[in-house]
Amino acid sequence: MKKFLKILLGVFVLIFALLLIIPFAFKGKILEIAQNEINKNLNAKVEFADLRLSLIRNFPNLSASLIDLSVVGVDDFENDTLVAFKAFRTVIDIKSVISGDNIQVRSILLDEPRVKARILPDGRANWDIMITPEDVDDPGVPVEPDDIDEPEPEADDAEPAAFQVHLRNFGIRDGRVEYDDAPFEVRTTLEGLNLEMKGDLTRDLTSLDISASSDIFNFWFDGIRYIGNSRLSLVTLLDADLNDWRFTFRENEIKLNALEMGMEGFFAMPPGEGFDMDIDFFSRKTDFKTLLSLVPAIFMSDFEDLEATGSLTLEGFVRGVMKDEIMPSVGIDLLVENAGFSYPDLPESLDKMNMNLSLFYDGIDEDRTTVDLHSFHMEMAGNPFDMRMNIRTPVSDMHVDASFTGIIDFTSFADVIPLEDVMIRGLLESDLFMAGNMSDLENERYEEFNAGGSMRLTAFQYSDSGFPMGVSIPGALLEFSPRFVELSAFEMQIGRSDIRMNGRLENFIPFMFNDGTVSGNLTLASTMLDLNEFLTGEPDEAVADTVPLSIVEVPGNIDFVLSSSIDNILFEDMEISQLRGSISVRDSRVVMEGVNMNMLEGSVGMTGEYNTRDMNRPFIDFSLDINDFDIPSSFHTFNTVRQLTPIAKDLRGSFSTSMKMNALLDDEMMPVMNSIDAEGRLLTSNVELVSSTTFERLSRALSLREDRENFPGDIDISFTISQGRVHLEPFEVGMGPVNMIIAGDQGIDQTMDYLVKMTIPRSEFGEGANQL
Repeated sequence: MKKFLKILLGVFVLIFALLLIIPFAFKGKILEIAQNEINKNLNAKVEFADLRLSLIRNFPNLSASLIDLSVVGVDDFENDTLVAFKAFRTVIDIKSVISGDNIQVRSILLDEPRVKARILPDGRANWDIMITPEDVDDPGVPVEPDDIDEPEPEADDAEPAAFQVHLRNFGIRDGRVEYDDAPFEVRTTLEGLNLEMKGDLTRDLTSLDISASSDIFNFWFDGIRYIGNSRLSLVTLLDADLNDWRFTFRENEIKLNALEMGMEGFFAMPPGEGFDMDIDFFSRKTDFKTLLSLVPAIFMSDFEDLEATGSLTLEGFVRGVMKDEIMPSVGIDLLVENAGFSYPDLPESLDKMNMNLSLFYDGIDEDRTTVDLHSFHMEMAGNPFDMRMNIRTPVSDMHVDASFTGIIDFTSFADVIPLEDVMIRGLLESDLFMAGNMSDLENERYEEFNAGGSMRLTAFQYSDSGFPMGVSIPGALLEFSPRFVELSAFEMQIGRSDIRMNGRLENFIPFMFNDGTVSGNLTLASTMLDLNEFLTGEPDEAVADTVPLSIVEVPGNIDFVLSSSIDNILFEDMEISQLRGSISVRDSRVVMEGVNMNMLEGSVGMTGEYNTRDMNRPFIDFSLDINDFDIPSSFHTFNTVRQLTPIAKDLRGSFSTSMKMNALLDDEMMPVMNSIDAEGRLLTSNVELVSSTTFERLSRALSLREDRENFPGDIDISFTISQGRVHLEPFEVGMGPVNMIIAGDQGIDQTMDYLVKMTIPRSEFGEGANQL
């Protein structure tokens, strides 16, 4: 018996050893196949740290995991990580591994995936990385008709693919997905994404059981965030026709925070036909509180304690084909009746809320799109506010009929909604109406467009934990007419900065509703603009901790002329005073005309532009007239001076220059050194050479007297800058009785190439002169 037990134990040990050892026998083979398949099929940089195999985890099948897998784009998407995983785990049929004919994958788990999907404005997508037969053809070799071979008939015993997918389970654990569609101006993010899909994908007709959830869901359209930091979950049972790629919703539930929705219909992906869908959606719950959960300030503040009344009806559809320029049509109907809410611990409430909203988007003929806010009424802390709006024919000639009437007391917000670390006060009074076609405004037929009224903001204040310095607007008034909007009595205080503006804005209504170009002439005045507060977020925070600047896109539909008068500006360690001049914002450019200011113990006049028409190649183009700038201050303030003229650190005195300059800007809004193209004339005054390694070595080589003068005197230099080098025309400079004529160039790579002709009196040589 003991012998039998020993034999049995030995067999178990042997089997267990084999289960540990066998995977390593196939590791090289699977790794080779995986690398070959990836390189053959993807136009991207694919890397992974390790391949781990196990027969124990999913016995009798083989578990394979690619650790720290990443897929990085190339060409226009270089360094753009399309997808990365902590681990890509699969379960593989062990028999298929042993036979080696084709590897059959049974299940896939994506552990902590990070996905970033982008579509550029020209329609190219960063996930389009599959290599097609056309990609491997040589486009540089012409093909003659006689050289074209007739296609050979496919063999019945064609070689199967190295991998075959026989999935029954697919999962995602703790994922993050970002989708950015530039042509349609849509962006969405999902964080904390978990998904499990079960079903037999080896069958043509099957059922898929899917459950998914995301801790944080955001959705932007046209730059506006419509859903912010919401919870999203989905449970659905789909009938799948994998021959035609058609999925029919059988049982499902979607939750967005507390709002529960149901769906009916189908979604299909017919080959070469884009996407086809016919989906109806509807709210499963009819209480108003579920809709309130979509408001971040409410959902994040004791939502369970919220007392709400009123009913909700929400339904809609998505119907049609998505292909090329064609989009599916979308309809939404929202009805809220006799609604209101209050918190037990707060003194005020929102009451008598009624809303009737219908939206329709026509995916084939966008001009048939309509927005109908038939009615909206609410009373917050006893103050009524009413709104209605009708928009139609948005493409051919948008028609707008809208009104906004009532009072919003911002001070009562804190009495209605818990606002943690937020202070808001002020009063907004609105009595505004408009009705007519945009073409009447664009063609200056103002008598055909009915518009009038005003919006007044009084004693407005706001601050929060992320914006502690806050903003204060003592008063602002907008008065509307068909021709223009008059801005008067606008004052604003942000931290130490104050701004006062008044003027007239034309084409304001088309700008608000139809992306028209708003134009205007405004007067801007300020006694102090402390820009460091905006960079740090804290007035007293050290400038060294500031966030790097980034390129700011100038809107293309703004045409403003700002007559500016600013007494003091603080930017990093620069102090600017008495800025005066005209600043125009138009056509994605900021144009300065006759702008003058005092800085660095001197003054500067500036004419030129900051241009962002092409955000891939933003640039500046300026003419500068600088008078009496302090040389040490310029060296420590401007990175350009430090890189192009490093000798300035050894000089004391002042300089003046007239210069024309243009340059591309990098991502931190700094000039790209190799792109600077400039020419000008440099004049110095009372310059002293404090210390210079170059001149000290020259003095030692020539055995010059150590008590020589270090005052070069006044210098007049003509220069050009191109391809990262400063080129100096020959100029004459004297240091006491020593005269020099200097010419040459130097670059940002710290190289120099100068020719110096010196005239030195014998009396300037030291004791070593005879030996020299």
